[in-house]
Amino acid sequence: MATPVNAPRRDLFGDLAVAKCMLTWSQVRDILKKQVQYRERGIIIRVGELAIEMGHLNAAQVTELITEQRARRKSNTPRAPKQAVELQEWEDASEQPFILGRYSLEMRLGGVMGIVFRGTDTQTGRVVAVKVLPKSLAQDPSFVERFKREVRATSALSHPNIISVFDSGVINSVFYLAMEYVEGETLIRRLLRDKILSEKDALIMALGVTRALEHAHAQGLLHRDVKPENIMLSKTGQIKLADLGLALFLQDALRITSEGIAVGTPHYISPEQARALRNTDHRSDLYSLGATLFHCVTGRLPYEGDNGSEVMKRHVFEPAPNPQDVNPAVSNNTAGMILKLMAKDPDQRYQTATELAAVIEHLLSK
Repeated sequence: MATPVNAPRRDLFGDLAVAKCMLTWSQVRDILKKQVQYRERGIIIRVGELAIEMGHLNAAQVTELITEQRARRKSNTPRAPKQAVELQEWEDASEQPFILGRYSLEMRLGGVMGIVFRGTDTQTGRVVAVKVLPKSLAQDPSFVERFKREVRATSALSHPNIISVFDSGVINSVFYLAMEYVEGETLIRRLLRDKILSEKDALIMALGVTRALEHAHAQGLLHRDVKPENIMLSKTGQIKLADLGLALFLQDALRITSEGIAVGTPHYISPEQARALRNTDHRSDLYSLGATLFHCVTGRLPYEGDNGSEVMKRHVFEPAPNPQDVNPAVSNNTAGMILKLMAKDPDQRYQTATELAAVIEHLLSK
């Protein structure tokens, strides 16, 4: 049967589902559009998972389609894995593995400033996450420097709530960082699916991130980009802080911000980061965690706007929103903690991650 002119881009899973009358082309198109929306947030989610999430298929149907999909792929003549020099041109991470030195990269997981793959260390057999700079960014000295900064920053840290780094280097002009692979999902993916976290789950998440920040700050390191995309929730219940690509040692803060350039993600950025103040310190990370907590317990961003500049201005000039105005079920104590974290003046926030951790532990003990 010929593919309709208005059919979506080719997708073997979708082709099979339509051929078996499990999905229509319109449904496949809707699924792929939503997949693109996830990808724009740095989240990779399979077509089958989305089909279940959107109510088009059940788990048994997806399993049947995946089994046939794998059988068809195995029937094709196998090709030798592509080498690292071709990696930066790769767009379909599901087609076949790529070899990058000792690593076999098998599936693209996501990433915005760097592409993250799940892979295997062929020397140890260990499953790893490997971040590489795409070709477009590898040619930009500023992004290369940011990538190297992430390597230096993450390598200096060792904590159960921080993604561990195993190896880094450059192969055939490909900059890579091999890290601990966490079986689970990012906090933003959880929020996109469930919209909101229970207050207890949000506090557990916040405690894990606070402990990670406590360790980083003790080493003189700011994260500067605490947000749901950079928080991993493992299947075993562990909380992991990731992506120190904007990380900055405290002694470098004055030099980095002297040009008046705001660094961070607008929806979670602290007022002092938005204003590129020279005295930005560790309390900025606590503000971003407060904004993240607000999102978790309300299902909404603290501030909205038509563009990043407008959102940052609201962080600077508008009072912190009360989470209880959005979700009255939020307790007074948790709402008060979030408002204190999001105080415009850093002196009015919790002064250290250690202080904040004690507050969160007290709330969880109730």
